[in-house]
Amino acid sequence: MTKYIFDVDGVLCDTGQHIDPEFAEYFESWTKDKEYYLVTGSHKDKTISQIGRGPVENQTIGFHCMGNAIYPPSGKEVLINEFEFTKDELQHLKQFWNISKYDQKPEFKTVIEQRHGSYNYSLATRSGDRELRSRYMVHDRLYAERENFIIQLNENFPRLEAYAGGSVSIDICLRGANKGQVLGLIDDDKEDIVFFCDQYGKYGIDTPLVTKVEFLPRKRGHTYKIDEGFNQTWEILKTL
Repeated sequence: MTKYIFDVDGVLCDTGQHIDPEFAEYFESWTKDKEYYLVTGSHKDKTISQIGRGPVENQTIGFHCMGNAIYPPSGKEVLINEFEFTKDELQHLKQFWNISKYDQKPEFKTVIEQRHGSYNYSLATRSGDRELRSRYMVHDRLYAERENFIIQLNENFPRLEAYAGGSVSIDICLRGANKGQVLGLIDDDKEDIVFFCDQYGKYGIDTPLVTKVEFLPRKRGHTYKIDEGFNQTWEILKTL
């Protein structure tokens, strides 16, 4: 049996939005006889708010917060790789907020969201306002702000690594505590593994897992790189 791994934001729903009701019904039906896993940067409650309780509760194992919050079939949460920022690391984050040219940035206390084993850093709104999110996306394309942040943090703080998460934020974890770590808990060296992802570029949050899946022996791994939102995922699922 093939094992299916899905990112959520940008794959099962458009970035920052809720799942389409018709697709939600189709996906729940499609997964009934499948072994599937969600591997997302968000915590479990946020994932449920985006795609509903059914897909989250019915997955084989849930990997949230970049795989640092694990929900096995028993339902008892396992947390790994928890950490706190040092004074120097936190100062770096605040300095980057301070020098940002973005004219709608929120107060610094709302910029960092602590998750399990990771942090989400965003100068865009956390309200879900599509217009404000789009405004920051334009700013980010103009100044490459997130890419510069990732490069600086990765070069200056060896114990950390950062990735572009979604379209407006950055996810920070301990080095190696990224999405790639989940493959060791999924792969049994026998079955094929298929990964649906959208952030697969050089600094994308899905890249560590993409790399590991695509290098599985005997060509057992395959990735579908989603660029057009849930509709693209929907069309692919109809062929599987």
